[in-house]
Amino acid sequence: MKIDRHDRDQPKGPVKLRFTPPMRPFAFACVLVAMFVASPLGGQPPPADPAPPIEPAVESTGDGSGDDSADSVADQQRAAALIDQVIDRLANGAAFDCKIRQRVRTSGREVLGVGTFLQVGGGTGQFSFQIEMHDGTGKHRLQQISDGRLAWTRTEVAGVVSLSRVDVGWLDEGARTLRRNDRIKPSMMVGGPCEMLDSIRRDYDLKLGKSSLAGRSLLVVIGTLKQSRRDEITALVNGAELPALFPTRVNVAIAQDDDPEINFGKGLPIRIEHFSDPIASSDAPQQELRSTLKKRQMISLLEFYSIRPVAPPPIQRFRFENQDTEIDFVNETGRYEDRFNIRVSAKERERYR
Repeated sequence: MKIDRHDRDQPKGPVKLRFTPPMRPFAFACVLVAMFVASPLGGQPPPADPAPPIEPAVESTGDGSGDDSADSVADQQRAAALIDQVIDRLANGAAFDCKIRQRVRTSGREVLGVGTFLQVGGGTGQFSFQIEMHDGTGKHRLQQISDGRLAWTRTEVAGVVSLSRVDVGWLDEGARTLRRNDRIKPSMMVGGPCEMLDSIRRDYDLKLGKSSLAGRSLLVVIGTLKQSRRDEITALVNGAELPALFPTRVNVAIAQDDDPEINFGKGLPIRIEHFSDPIASSDAPQQELRSTLKKRQMISLLEFYSIRPVAPPPIQRFRFENQDTEIDFVNETGRYEDRFNIRVSAKERERYR
């Protein structure tokens, strides 16, 4: 696989990237971190329809002509615009469902998670996302579901269940009160892949490239954790180094064209890879560590496959049925009010209903 940067710089030298085969996972707790940085076998399920590997990639760097800063800003803008287009496609496009598979590496072990994703689109804010893992010691599950009014998240890690809820309808009302008429409403960026992509856009320095998978053209957004975000995280851990499994590099592969077999899928994410900071080889002599080539460790590979168009299900399909009535849920609406800068009183809202 070859990734070509969307600039015309002459490369100083190739920097190799790799969309590796789907075999590098991480722990479920880190799944939540990777997917929602704003905060997330006893018999392994069979890996159905394994995706073909994507070949090694080459990324071009700047030419040192003095325009690197301007080129970097332009590249960031193009990549961020592509993320916006993907979120818009998910939130406002045609309904579809797909299977999802996540491979995770933690403490030298590999864990496989499988699940499903259903996105209604059409501006409804309705979706269902769930994934389950077994690591040999317990069952871990993430479920998110939204009917466009309430978005629920249920996590189960080693038998411990937690619930949270966001009143996304309230967020949309607040946005209308503030006379915001954005095509992508706040409710469309709470939970699921949309929130993941929104977090990547905010927290990573982005650049844009191209690639291919099984003959299908892909656009690739390549992200490196912003220094400002890195500083925020290290401050939270009292200046210590980032956790080994914290994703500091991300590759998002997006279908550039429809799948020719079903004439569908253009603009949808195909896979998302998360990597750690570069790690020097531990078996190198101490005096050689500085010169040892450092490589990033893939900590998660999330794949979307068997994508197909569907008729939008009835809204009842997206109503959360709480079977954990003894567990108090956490209302996270306030956190998202801060995220979207929505601070409007109930009295003010009434004027614009």
